[in-house]
Amino acid sequence: MTSQDQARIAARYPQRSTTDYLLGGLAALAVLGAVVLVIVTGVLRSNPPVAGMVRSFEVVSPTKVTAEIVVQRRDPGTPVECTLYAQAPSFEKVAEQAVRVAPGADTLTSVDVTLTTIKEATSVSLDRCRVTS
Repeated sequence: MTSQDQARIAARYPQRSTTDYLLGGLAALAVLGAVVLVIVTGVLRSNPPVAGMVRSFEVVSPTKVTAEIVVQRRDPGTPVECTLYAQAPSFEKVAEQAVRVAPGADTLTSVDVTLTTIKEATSVSLDRCRVTS
């Protein structure tokens, strides 16, 4: 390889400066920080203090729906409030009710709820559950 070839290669691929290494290190730290943030957030949100679900529901009449909800609490001694709603075939909410679950001894609590609707409902959903004081 001639000296002209070496000069051409050196001009095409310049040596890295301290700034290049500094920016690369900062980018790596930013990626590492984002990964740690995602992991910590996932671990914290994977076990909420209360969770609920609709186990079953039955349309009793055009104005009444019964549902069974299951509430899981980390601490069974805490009171919980869950919000349920019923929907019509047109997806409009035809009933909504807040259900209080008293403190108990079991982490899993089953509650039967009756919703009075303004139209015939086709589904019952649990909007949210939260710990109350």
